Amino acid sequence: MTKITVKMFLSSLAIFAASGCTYSSDALFPSLFGTDAQEDMAVQENVPEGAVPALGSTNFEPVEIKEGSATGTLVGQKVVTFRNELSQLQTSISNNNTQLQQIRASVINNALQYHKVIGMIEAKLQVGTTPGNPQMFGMLQNAQNNIQVMNANANTLSQLAAKVSSDAANTDYLVDSIRAAYAISGAVDEDHRQLRILENEANQTSILMNSLLGEINSDILRQQQYIETAKENIVGLSEAIKTGSYGVNNVPLVGVDSQSRFGMQTGVSGKPLFVAKFNKPGVNYKEGLRQAVSSAVSKKPGVIFDVVAVSSAKGSPAIAKNNATQIFQEMIDMGVGADKINLSARTSGSVETSEVQIFVR
Repeated sequence: MTKITVKMFLSSLAIFAASGCTYSSDALFPSLFGTDAQEDMAVQENVPEGAVPALGSTNFEPVEIKEGSATGTLVGQKVVTFRNELSQLQTSISNNNTQLQQIRASVINNALQYHKVIGMIEAKLQVGTTPGNPQMFGMLQNAQNNIQVMNANANTLSQLAAKVSSDAANTDYLVDSIRAAYAISGAVDEDHRQLRILENEANQTSILMNSLLGEINSDILRQQQYIETAKENIVGLSEAIKTGSYGVNNVPLVGVDSQSRFGMQTGVSGKPLFVAKFNKPGVNYKEGLRQAVSSAVSKKPGVIFDVVAVSSAKGSPAIAKNNATQIFQEMIDMGVGADKINLSARTSGSVETSEVQIFVR
């Protein structure tokens, strides 16, 4: 018995993100605000989960139809007709499968383009820009054009689903016709043998056809959900571009020297929310930082963070500031507005190595 061949192909996006601490103030301090090239590279190299719709990945290939010899009977003639009809339906499966894979490729490529543009817009808004920047609105228009392509792909998928649904109905009708042919008088044993083979092949074709239809319908649903999220994102970004940054009270940071953000420690007291001690290379603090920031924001949405670079009496203040700058950027990447973070530096005789203390108020 011939089995349906369903070959799976798995496509994945390899995301390589390299990060590390450097002890060069000249190299790290300017990166607080970045450049167009830095933002563009970050978008290309970091594609988070959900950047593209989670489409199906099955490649549908129809079963092979066995040839049969002519018997000269009426049933034998019907067998030839059935075989030709089944062959046409399988050709339709192949064509529909080819179109599905092409649409999927278009969906993924367009989603990546959309995500890249959105990432560039978000990177600009994180550091601040001029209110109503026309260049930003131009970028947003490109993202809206991507959404139009998303809608076109969704419509094409719906049209494809209608074609496959019609083919599935014809396949079921063919299966019934083959079964009815057993009752026709005047058949020879060879006719019934070929009918059994055709019935099996038609059944497998029906299963494959319905599986194809099921994945197309799932892809339609996922694409529609992705489109709705993208539209909502466009609305939020449009409002942010009008003000030049995220949030109603955000103050654009354009033109501010990164080193000038460090002031003397003022208004900071009590127990720190989080402490990152840089007492060895490759300190693993990021998950703890993320949890601490997330907890603080959930408890008090308008929370202000004081990030303090603490150096020992014998240590280098530049190294402490370097580490604090790194954490400042990471907090922005987590969604904390730059205006919600105050940077300061101090020297302490009670610490043996560089550390960064984070306070909330």
